Amino acid sequence: MAVIELIKTAFKEDLPDGDVTCDAIVPKSLFAKGYVVAKGDYVVSGIEIAKLCYVEIDDSIKFETSFVDGNTIKKGQTLFKVSGSARALLKAERTVLNIISHMMGIATKTKMFVDVVKGTNTVILDTRKTLPGLRYIQKLAVVHGGGKNHRVSLSDAVLIKENHIVCAGGIEQAVNLVKDVKLKKEIEVRRLDELNTVLNSDVKIDVVMLDNMSPEQVKEAVKLSDGRVKLEVSGGINESNIKAFAEAGVDFISVGALTHSVQSADLSFLFEGV
Repeated sequence: MAVIELIKTAFKEDLPDGDVTCDAIVPKSLFAKGYVVAKGDYVVSGIEIAKLCYVEIDDSIKFETSFVDGNTIKKGQTLFKVSGSARALLKAERTVLNIISHMMGIATKTKMFVDVVKGTNTVILDTRKTLPGLRYIQKLAVVHGGGKNHRVSLSDAVLIKENHIVCAGGIEQAVNLVKDVKLKKEIEVRRLDELNTVLNSDVKIDVVMLDNMSPEQVKEAVKLSDGRVKLEVSGGINESNIKAFAEAGVDFISVGALTHSVQSADLSFLFEGV
């Protein structure tokens, strides 16, 4: 399971030879209770993974929470409580916080975009602009924030982009070369005449990605396609322009910023007492 391997890797990275500070200062038999508090308003993401982290470090740790992934937590609220070996809680602290704060940052940003386009028929998608080894949890966090996943890997679907078109010798040639591939097919276009070429092809294309077009150009593309293909907008999407693109009538908007430049949630782990 991808998440278990991620957790094991994280602990190997943080505890290659144990926690020398903790082992020197904290008595082996010391029992402690702790909690994680939110220092802002966020969408919860990674609760189940946090549980798995504690199981991995010490399966006797007790984990309690009233939240599930996708809930909203307010500043000052307790995300979860844990109790058990003080050493184990401290050894797990940074790994747990690194994972869930990153996931909650992604989920919160995703929800912000989802809320902006509410009332339209547009779905917010992520991209493959993820950190190596973290794609699974980053894309899971997007779902917790109300978005949807684009393809997870290059094996999932056909997506013909600019460099593929150059290699094939043109849009028509590229489209014809994937005719017999039994997977979802998508192609990127940058101009309306390229969209028209795709629409007139004998090869069935499921989605056309409108790359770096203005909202006005997107409106024209929606009119030109007239429902014959699904349309996706990508490139230069931000909080100030996303609603204009959604109102232009596209089916999907993909946002790389959901994962490649997100700000982590601010969370703190504190002991209640020992």
